[in-house]
Amino acid sequence: MEETPMAPSGGVPSAEVFDAVVIGSGINALVAAARLARGGWRVAVCEREDRPGGAVHTSREVFPGYTVELLSSWHPLFVGGPAYAALAGELARRGVVYRNTSRPTGVACRDGAAVLATDPDALAAALASVGDAENWSAMMTEFGGKIDLAFGLLGTDFWRPGALRLGWRALRRLGRRGLVASGAEVLEPARPWLERTFSSPVTRAMLAPWALHGGLGPDDAASAFIIKVIAAAVTTGGMPVPEGGGVRLVEALAGIVTDAGGELLTGADVTRILVEQGRAAGVRLADGRALRARRAVLASVTPRALYEDLLDGRAPADRLQAARAFRHGRAAMQIHLALDEPPRWKDPALEDVALVHVLDDLDSLSASVNAAWRGLLPERPTIAVGQPATVDPGRVPEGKGLLWLQLQELPRQVRGDAAGVIDPGDGTWTPRLRDAYADRILGLLRPHITNLDSALADRLVLGPAELEEMNVNLVGGDPYGGDCRIDQYVLWRPLSSGTGHATGVPGLWHIGASTHPGPGLGGGSGFLVAERLLRARRGRVKLDAAGR
Repeated sequence: MEETPMAPSGGVPSAEVFDAVVIGSGINALVAAARLARGGWRVAVCEREDRPGGAVHTSREVFPGYTVELLSSWHPLFVGGPAYAALAGELARRGVVYRNTSRPTGVACRDGAAVLATDPDALAAALASVGDAENWSAMMTEFGGKIDLAFGLLGTDFWRPGALRLGWRALRRLGRRGLVASGAEVLEPARPWLERTFSSPVTRAMLAPWALHGGLGPDDAASAFIIKVIAAAVTTGGMPVPEGGGVRLVEALAGIVTDAGGELLTGADVTRILVEQGRAAGVRLADGRALRARRAVLASVTPRALYEDLLDGRAPADRLQAARAFRHGRAAMQIHLALDEPPRWKDPALEDVALVHVLDDLDSLSASVNAAWRGLLPERPTIAVGQPATVDPGRVPEGKGLLWLQLQELPRQVRGDAAGVIDPGDGTWTPRLRDAYADRILGLLRPHITNLDSALADRLVLGPAELEEMNVNLVGGDPYGGDCRIDQYVLWRPLSSGTGHATGVPGLWHIGASTHPGPGLGGGSGFLVAERLLRARRGRVKLDAAGR
């Protein structure tokens, strides 16, 4: 596993030296790089595209005068997480301002509409209108008593002593039987929990789609737990977005790195991780340059990209085998609509809500997820309708409107149409197939947004093929870095052999949505690895021979 750096190419130094080299520039990569830079490390961030940010992609060119988040948009997991807590002061000094709303999410379904609000009185009134105020209160009281354990489970590095401390705290509080029962609760699918806990189909339809944002469906193990966590986060923390777009956060994090003497390199396609004397020593770029890393290389990539491509199979056999078995999840689609006026909802209560899910009911959600896994286009999919101007009005010209639509129940390879209408062709996501499905989505929205046709000025549709073209980590249009069902989650993410962020190659660390704590714009994996490296450098933690 030994290499030597390439010779100089075109007069460019072949081996500029950094403390750490980070591959990729998504939220996890930038959080890790910024945290290390604040700790005194000189860091190089290598991004293959011509812009940093990964799935944070803000555009002001798509619709002139509009600020559009082409991919991810909402930041509740980041603002509520440890990465923001550690970097908030520095981000604020660099001009990052988060705007928020008291009406973060709602639903429009066959049985009516409802809104989840951050104001307790408004929330109680909304749930009372559908007959579930007491049920909600009982659920939040029960879950609230162990919410710190729930968030700890998602934010703990399972391969460090902190995981043992979390387990001990849970055992002392819950007792042996309570801890076992809580384990079963964590693994419960959403459907039985929703049907047992809430009487209204509106409440069930309002909560169930949040499983999709964790890469799950309502019949998957642990989907109830994910819904509880997100519901608690949204009703306490709202739906924050950076004023002016996610690009403001990207610029600030990158600025922390460069102001500390590091570099952000765009158009820098890493083709190989250099391994010398069994240890990660840097990276080689497609243009021939080699960047050396004295302390660490962090790779925000998919498992196959890391072990098969960047390491070219030079990893322990069990890791390579597990990486080859890694599955990617369902595909997604983004639709952006520029409107000549704000959207007018059939139910006016939804007009100032940040993110509205439009679906028939819990059954239609289950049917759509099942169809996607079988390779079928769902007939009545769940539509996440984002209204960014309700939180940050400056994103649209005065008097205009903007809709951010996300579909999360699509097959990566299309075998047919559950409605029997759209011809899948050869199964690839061609522009014809993409646009035909987008037309179905707008047809489903028309009964809910009454001025959709009259106000529509322009649209942009990004199907699975376009998503992967924009970001190589979105394999087949999978927005969540891999299948998130339980055998590829928590202890078994990214690899079934249970390796955490260590790779078996000392000095090389794996971060990103494919790793624990999984998808979502939170920066969790980048923060966990950066903290481990900083603690080790300060001498409080020792890394073993495998780099753990």
